[in-house]
Amino acid sequence: MDLPPSIAVFYEELMDSHPYPFVLCTPEGKPWRRSNFRNRHWRPVWDGTDGDRQVAPAILPEFTFHEGRHSHATWLIEDNIPEVARRARLGQKMKGIARVYDHITPEMERAVIQALERRWLNSLNALRPTERTKLGEWFPHLRQTRPVGELESAPRTVSIAQVKPRPS
Repeated sequence: MDLPPSIAVFYEELMDSHPYPFVLCTPEGKPWRRSNFRNRHWRPVWDGTDGDRQVAPAILPEFTFHEGRHSHATWLIEDNIPEVARRARLGQKMKGIARVYDHITPEMERAVIQALERRWLNSLNALRPTERTKLGEWFPHLRQTRPVGELESAPRTVSIAQVKPRPS
C-alpha cells in the first residue's frame, strides 16, 4: 500500500532500525499476535497506563485499530475520493455489478496519496510551536526542508519549520 511521502519516511526509518521483514515485530523479529501487541503496547500508550496505574494522560482512551479504519474511510469520503478507490485502499471489494465495472485508476491512487499528505500537513499546522519543537526532537528528519505545498515530487520528508500556517 502506498503511503503519503511524509508518513512513509517513518516506516522507512522503522524498517531501517532492525533487520526484520515486519514493521512492528517482537524483539525476535516475529509478527506480533494481535491481542498481545494491542494489550502490551497500544493500550498502555493510548490509555496512559502501566498495568493498573495511570502514568500519563490518556492519548486515545478506548480507541481501537478498527476505529482507525473508520476514521481513514471517513477522511477519504471528506476528500471526495471515489468509492472504488476508498474500498481498494481499505482492502475491500466493490459490491454487486460495480465489482465488474468499477476500477481504480492511477489518478485515483494519486488523489488518495495527495489527500492524505494534505491531512498530514494540516495536522502539523494544528500543532503549537512547543509541540512542533518536541516533534522535531523526537523525529529529526522533520526538521529538513522542502517547498511548502509540494506533494508529488518532493523528498520523503516535510519540515515542521516550513509548514504553511493556517490563515487566521
